[in-house]
Amino acid sequence: MKRISLIVTVLCTIAIAFAACGDSRFKDYEKTETGLYYKFKERNMEGQQAQIGDFLYMTVSYYSDNDSIPKFEAREITDMLGESIFVGDIYEAYGMLKEGEEADFIIKADSFFYAMGGQIPPFITANDLLFFTIKMNEIKTMDDFKNEEEEAIQNYIDQNNITVKPTESGLFYMETEAGKGAKVENGKTISVHYTGKFLDGQVFDSSVERGEPIAFTVGTDPMIPGFIEGVLLMKQGGKAMFLLPSEIAYGISHPSAPIPPYTPLLFEVEVVEVK
Repeated sequence: MKRISLIVTVLCTIAIAFAACGDSRFKDYEKTETGLYYKFKERNMEGQQAQIGDFLYMTVSYYSDNDSIPKFEAREITDMLGESIFVGDIYEAYGMLKEGEEADFIIKADSFFYAMGGQIPPFITANDLLFFTIKMNEIKTMDDFKNEEEEAIQNYIDQNNITVKPTESGLFYMETEAGKGAKVENGKTISVHYTGKFLDGQVFDSSVERGEPIAFTVGTDPMIPGFIEGVLLMKQGGKAMFLLPSEIAYGISHPSAPIPPYTPLLFEVEVVEVK
């Protein structure tokens, strides 16, 4: 009887272990050394491999294993590839994909939410699983953005017959109406009307549309460097256009920010008052 009980115990133990290893949720998945489960759906062995600091343009969807969170339907997202923060996190998944590849991943809820800089929602647990499908549509390096920016600026200059030379910082300052009042200087408080545009003419911000100029103290209140450099060349009543390369505007920024990385900007500026 004892021998039969021992055999039953051993068989039960083996069955439990087999059930854990044979969990249908992990069927056909491979596993990295860190424990990230993955399954490629589309390969592109000649594609560009994402590197730390690259900008990623992806189609992403995911759902939880117990339906504790609403399904995240497939949508286009943009992110920057960073170092993995937690074992088997989303950044490890991003880094496995080449341009044009698509794969499924299984990621623990805590690794995902903490890597995204947030907290785990109260209605799921740290060990809940998230099932991702990620398609790597495009990978851009910083050099790609720099080259595109240089080309965009040159095209704008050529198409608009701009003859002024840039300052040492790269600012193109184009005066459209000379001011006759007090000169803008560091420490003075000025009121300005402005309209900020992308090079294609799309407006992203405008005090004119809001109907009220902005006031700030030059050299004290935080403003983008190229904007400050431009207004310091002006007097009260003056009007000008600034063409700012990204280096003196918003710089690299995050790829999902309102101002994309390496974006040159145009500002139409009027100095309303200088105090």
